Amino acid sequence: MNPKRWSSRVILGVSLLVTGAAGAEDTPAPAPAPKAEGAAAADPAADAEAFLKTWNESGKPLCEKNEPGCAAAGQALVKAAAAFEAAHKRDKAIAVRKMILDPKNRLDYTDYGKEAAFLVATNLQSIGEFAEAANYHEAAARKFPQMAQAPAALAEAVMLRSGLKDQKAAALDVELFAKNYGAKQPEESARLAVVMADFLVGEEKWLDARGWLQKWMAAVDKGGGLQDRIHAHTLLGRSMAKLDDKKGAAKEFEVVRAAWKNPEASLKELAAQGGSDQDQARRVGRAVTDVGEALFFFAEEKRVEADAIRYPEYKGPADRESVMKHINTKVVDWVKKKRPAIEEVEKAYGQVVTLNPAPPPKWVIASASRVGMLWGKFVAEFRAAPIPKEWRGNGTIPGTTLTYEELRKAYYEKLDEASEPQKLQAKKAFEVCVNYSAKYQYFDQYARNCSVWLAKNYPKEHVLVEELVPRHAGASSVLQPSPVAKAAPSR
Repeated sequence: MNPKRWSSRVILGVSLLVTGAAGAEDTPAPAPAPKAEGAAAADPAADAEAFLKTWNESGKPLCEKNEPGCAAAGQALVKAAAAFEAAHKRDKAIAVRKMILDPKNRLDYTDYGKEAAFLVATNLQSIGEFAEAANYHEAAARKFPQMAQAPAALAEAVMLRSGLKDQKAAALDVELFAKNYGAKQPEESARLAVVMADFLVGEEKWLDARGWLQKWMAAVDKGGGLQDRIHAHTLLGRSMAKLDDKKGAAKEFEVVRAAWKNPEASLKELAAQGGSDQDQARRVGRAVTDVGEALFFFAEEKRVEADAIRYPEYKGPADRESVMKHINTKVVDWVKKKRPAIEEVEKAYGQVVTLNPAPPPKWVIASASRVGMLWGKFVAEFRAAPIPKEWRGNGTIPGTTLTYEELRKAYYEKLDEASEPQKLQAKKAFEVCVNYSAKYQYFDQYARNCSVWLAKNYPKEHVLVEELVPRHAGASSVLQPSPVAKAAPSR
């Protein structure tokens, strides 16, 4: 017999003994023999070590020399990794799968090698090694783009890179996904583009966010789901507003507002995308929150117009006749203009509160806070009407039994009485604000403004409670008041 042929047969025989394969290179390696009845329970870790020993003694030499039977012998590593995972030793499973991927072992292009490329990434992600997991997701998707797992791996890489604040790598992954799979998966491609935009906005990189969204908006509008289209235009509108491009922001927010013109139809479109009840609720919640932001933006524009109607400052003499003339002319004219202007703004903010199917707490709180502040400021300015100089004295007013203190008190009481309806409107708005804040456990500066105003103006009904706010490790501890409304007494 030819010595070379005899040598090859011996090597192949060894590999077949290892794998139990009758000539099929990718046939799985044998599992350890089942335990006899009454024997000790199976030990997957021991099985894994046995498979690993088989590989080191018989398979590895074959593969290092690129001998026939290498791929079949490599099945021992596949079994070892699976057994380590069954033994909850994921770190060892990862190490074994990395051996499969090592080019020196010539197993990385086998069918199980391709599977291992994606499994390692998933394993690393499951133990919190996110940076390394992203590397493996990307490497697998680039090396084996035709594998069924490749699109999902690239999508995971985008999420991980965003979480790791690796802007450049995340952007490259989005672009690669669009190039390789965008034609067949346009909705997922659009979703990833919006994920990237979300990351940029979250980092307050307004210029980058605007540039990215302008680049991808056509693709998102063409292939994206309704919630991604709405969110993309919301993010672009917010970015433009931050860059003081009010006209551009208004254009984007108008797209958002128009997308919810028929809430029933929009809800049906979102429901048609399927998914669990939780998935659908999340989509609706995000869409409604985005629409709330758009409505709040337009209400803010109206508020700016109302704020431009300024209280007429008095600069004349302090005698009674001059002061009363100012009040009866300029102040009265201001009231006639300011009040209806605030009422119009209140209607604009009210669109947030009446949003269907349910108003978004964040923007309800913000809108109610703004309405309350508008009426509260109106009352404060009205009460700041000038007082004649001769009324500022002390003691009895000559020729009367009335004191200057009593005169001033009566004057301010009349101002308070005249402005009480507006003060009650402010109170009503602020109570909506704090009630939503308490109900949905959402606290921000808007909610705090509401709580502070109520505690100051209606201390018997509303109490500002100082509360310790837990902070994560490494952050400086800060005491901040948390708005808590005191319950109304039972009748």
